[in-house]
Amino acid sequence: MSQIKRKTVVLLVLWTFFFGFMSIGMAFEPTSKMLIDFSDESVAKQWISINDNVMGGISEGRFRITDDKTLEFSGNLSLENSGGFTSIRTRPIALNLDGYDKIGLRLKGDGRTYYFNLMTSSRSAASSYRVPLNTQKDTWQDIHINLNDFVYTSFGRVIVGAEPLKAKDIQSLGFTLSDKKSGPFQLEISEIRAEKETDTNEAAVARESHESGESKDIVGTAVAAGTFKTLLAAVEAAGLVDSLKGKGPLTVFAPSDEAFAKLPEGTVDDLLKPENRDKLIAVLSYHVVSGKILLGSQSAETLQGQSIEIRTVGSFEVNEANVITSDIMASNGVIHVIDNVLLPPVEKLTSKEAARQVIELAIQRGVPLFNKGHASACAAIYEVAANSLLKSHTNALNDQERSLLRDALGNVSKDNDPGKQAWALRRALDAVYESLAED
Repeated sequence: MSQIKRKTVVLLVLWTFFFGFMSIGMAFEPTSKMLIDFSDESVAKQWISINDNVMGGISEGRFRITDDKTLEFSGNLSLENSGGFTSIRTRPIALNLDGYDKIGLRLKGDGRTYYFNLMTSSRSAASSYRVPLNTQKDTWQDIHINLNDFVYTSFGRVIVGAEPLKAKDIQSLGFTLSDKKSGPFQLEISEIRAEKETDTNEAAVARESHESGESKDIVGTAVAAGTFKTLLAAVEAAGLVDSLKGKGPLTVFAPSDEAFAKLPEGTVDDLLKPENRDKLIAVLSYHVVSGKILLGSQSAETLQGQSIEIRTVGSFEVNEANVITSDIMASNGVIHVIDNVLLPPVEKLTSKEAARQVIELAIQRGVPLFNKGHASACAAIYEVAANSLLKSHTNALNDQERSLLRDALGNVSKDNDPGKQAWALRRALDAVYESLAED
């Protein structure tokens, strides 16, 4: 393999490595995981109602996705015909909650006591693990429940000595009203998420913002978290601060500082150089999607123009990156923290583009040598490039372009002046380069 060809291959490999997606280093699991995305109206298909009608009662319980993108459980509880309960639940699905130890709920009730239920694959339809939810009338509440606080019940009765609830077995969740008080009821739920005891700065910022009711924009939220210094520096260097502070909604898949640290040494410094601003903008915009995407979406086109793949079956992943913390709400969008930097894939070069790249590389290497008085070394690089084009990229050239290169190589063999050799080859390479651009 010729020297220029070898360098070209190495460059292409490095280029692909740099702009292809990287999935190196540790894999992190999210510290929180949104279980239901109420912003997607199709989520209603996952829910069913089970009322006391199955036992002769006449209670009515129903659900709907509201205009505010919340789940509303409402209806009328009746004690007639020995009835007295109404419930909703999700259809069984593998929730993959192994490793999580808490459930977080954000809800608004009517002052009545409801039950939150978790169902497993090994139990009958009439059984569940449950905890009471003491609601406050017309008041939003953030409730965090340890899994070991759930009590196993069957037909509404506590079963003593039952096997403790295991997160990995949970396949369904739901709500029940059975407080023996007839009349209308209404419970509204905006969030249901699995949580871990270990908290992150990002999750803490999100929780404090959510509970206080004060939401910063995406940039302000990232600054408050304190773990996005590299990302924020890159956003500033790219001139995208105002864009991320502007009107949304936007979804940002934000690499943490640790994610940037996984890149090859010098990569970030190189991206932050003024001459690479366009390249930096492309990388950063590949992390941003127009609109608010919460856990449950499957794919989206980024502002950079190419699409990213979002997988929510099991762990929450974007391309091959794991989401460490999901659904950090900001006033103009949402942030998902990821453990690897997303880099847009490289489009395959055409044969003519590859040939032009050989010439670009040769000139890039040859000019500094010629200017330093090393005309012979410059001529050698140009000669290898010309031979590489004729032998390895011949399909990209037309007859005239091949003739230009052959004539130049022939003239060089007859002239012993390195300077003239370099210029003869350079003129031929320039002519071929321009011709390739016109084809």
